[in-house]
Amino acid sequence: MNKIGILSAGPGLPEIVKIYGHSSEWIPQILLNYNIEFDVIKVYEDDCIIDDNYDGYIITGSKYSVYDNIKWIDKLKYDLLSIIEREKPMLGICFGHQLLAEVLGGNVCKNSRGWELGSYRVQLTKEGINSPLFNGLSSNEIFYESHQDVVESPPLNSTVLANSDKGNQSFVMNKNIYGVQFHPEFNWDITRKLMDIRIKKGIEVDSEILLESSNGHLVLNNFIDTIEREKI
Repeated sequence: MNKIGILSAGPGLPEIVKIYGHSSEWIPQILLNYNIEFDVIKVYEDDCIIDDNYDGYIITGSKYSVYDNIKWIDKLKYDLLSIIEREKPMLGICFGHQLLAEVLGGNVCKNSRGWELGSYRVQLTKEGINSPLFNGLSSNEIFYESHQDVVESPPLNSTVLANSDKGNQSFVMNKNIYGVQFHPEFNWDITRKLMDIRIKKGIEVDSEILLESSNGHLVLNNFIDTIEREKI
């Protein structure tokens, strides 16, 4: 049995959590067919993340930005360096993607092209097409997005796996550290509700039409598959 630590980087929007629960619950639901023990580690409450018994980590999205001057974010960056030194596989989602990029030497900033909120087509690079993280997915696949920051410069020596019209969507470092800007744990209903909430608050979107992302969740399956293959 694999043991996976889900690093929860925020309590989630109350309007979403009340109806659908938290993203740290959606991830295990998608991965029900695997023999995995999940631990939800609330890093925003300073829960400890260093445990050599974990086979890998998944870092969730967050309402915060990686450049916010917040104590727990600074601590998390420091702790992630220790995990990286232990060569533990990691998948960063949205905020987690940006966090890994910054910790590894990349640059994150508010996107001058505005929010990426809704459904977007993501283009895989040549390396992305051949990456195990995108096994079973095609270039120009639809993914769900909800963010206003972007990895402006991926880490030096990383490999870009995917992009969209608004910036970097995925990279890999050292063959076991992955970042994805989109949300493989979202479904249509969650994304629609999130869009409606934020549009009501005045956030501009590129399109209010929400397309179905049929295969986005496969990224989570593929990440776990990479861990299982390494253990054989």
